[in-house]
Amino acid sequence: MKPLLSKNDFARRIGIPRERLEAIAADVRPHYRQWPLRDKKNPAKVRQVRSPLPELKQIQRLIIEHVLSSFALSPRVHGGVRGRSTRSNAEQHLGQPCVATLDVREFYQHVRHSIVYRMFRTELGVGRDVARLLTRLTTYLDELPRGAPTSLAVANLLLKVPVDQPLSVEAKRLSVTPTRFVDDIAISGKDPRPLINNVAKMLSSRRLPMYRAKAKVQSKSKLRITPNCRPQEITGLLVNRSGGPSVSRERRDRVRAAICGLQKLAGAERERALESIHGRIQYIGQFNPGTAKRLERYLRSKLSAH
Repeated sequence: MKPLLSKNDFARRIGIPRERLEAIAADVRPHYRQWPLRDKKNPAKVRQVRSPLPELKQIQRLIIEHVLSSFALSPRVHGGVRGRSTRSNAEQHLGQPCVATLDVREFYQHVRHSIVYRMFRTELGVGRDVARLLTRLTTYLDELPRGAPTSLAVANLLLKVPVDQPLSVEAKRLSVTPTRFVDDIAISGKDPRPLINNVAKMLSSRRLPMYRAKAKVQSKSKLRITPNCRPQEITGLLVNRSGGPSVSRERRDRVRAAICGLQKLAGAERERALESIHGRIQYIGQFNPGTAKRLERYLRSKLSAH
């Protein structure tokens, strides 16, 4: 892709007048709506979702299509990449003797405006004025907004050079397999432990702190080293069996509990819960079809009883 060196070039490429881009970038706050999202597993943990309004959302989608998607990512990256998913990520680690999983502490809020700007300038070769404009259009209040279309693409490019490239080299040397799903990194093989400190150093080059131990609001430690004799979970899927990933018993039991809880609900709340249950059963069916059928039968029995 030809480098973006001027704001006029950038505006022509995405098909939006430069003046309008500059007006929005001057103050993006009116172009977002924000609401708190409580973690279902950890009710004490609340994240702020910041979703752009239609005009800025369309601009961000054009930025992805005409700018960010032009840069190739490692085949080891599965989050926010077309044709890849939590399933394709988990499938890289099936039946391994040991699995290590780790991620960044409060990833989105630690991706600062200045880090994004430097990435556009030094690694993507974007002109200074364009880098400023791009950064303002893809960040919010000095951080990467959770809920913006561009955030996953920016995150992937941000970790491409300091993490994905050296991690691939080190993993090959140690005969282990690494993958990344946004900020969730998994390494599997005979002994992935020697890479953990290396990954922490790679992340720190972007001023991103890695979780080391369980925080008060977490049900599980974010840094886990799991042998095959115990449940090995990667992006919500168990990978112990070489035949394919599966949904954990804990997750399946939560769906069963939600079905049982339908009797306490009524009206619109019950309809929303029922829609959610159908979606969760459908997801389980992709990995555990027998369990999904049993849950469907259980759901029908509960519905027919009321």
